[in-house]
Amino acid sequence: MTTTIAHRGFAGVNPENTVEAVRAAASRADRVEIDVVACADGTPVVFHDARLDGEGESRGVTDGAGAVHDLPVETVTDATVRDSVAHVPTLARLRDETTAPLDVELKRPGEAVRRGPLPPADRDAAHERWQAFVDRVCDILDDRDVRFSSFCEGALAAVRARDGDAALAPLCRHLDAGRTLAERYDGDAIHASLSAVRGGVDVDRTLNVWTVRTWYDARDAVRAGADGVIAEYPGLQRWLGE
Repeated sequence: MTTTIAHRGFAGVNPENTVEAVRAAASRADRVEIDVVACADGTPVVFHDARLDGEGESRGVTDGAGAVHDLPVETVTDATVRDSVAHVPTLARLRDETTAPLDVELKRPGEAVRRGPLPPADRDAAHERWQAFVDRVCDILDDRDVRFSSFCEGALAAVRARDGDAALAPLCRHLDAGRTLAERYDGDAIHASLSAVRGGVDVDRTLNVWTVRTWYDARDAVRAGADGVIAEYPGLQRWLGE
């Protein structure tokens, strides 16, 4: 049976990365995926973009403004998402007000970070940069069913240093990068883009594919060998012939 992971709490139909989205998605998915970034004081909040507004590469998903890593937590959590009444939550609030198993993408401990496998000379610095933030996230989610994912080697290294048994899933746009990081940090899964697996793949770990938005994306992911789909919408599983 293909696993369904609700991308940002089924962001196609819910205000993404909010308590309300996670609650709504919980009954229609096996797991719920969220993104975690740091505010100015390091507090983990559940948010994807670098900024609350639409400047740069950010999408303007809230009524707030400014770079999250420069803002106090009160300013970030005062912002509402996509014309809804749902606010950007702290990770601690989401933990307290939801119960779904989580896939937590570690996005940024501050300003921009490097993605993908790193050369040996750069790994220690990347790990050190992430550790304090990862420790805060792990402290908050200590008793939760959680799997950690990231594009960033430093984040994966920090999780593994914190907890030798934590479930890990490198995120990748190219499968070779995912395989390398999964082997390096004993990841139990790989979270690969749909473009990375089209045509079929053979991996020795659980393979979950993102971001699945349509029934034919879901079909293509499963035909390529996916064990799970990280889906934008609920209900896609009915097209998988299961």
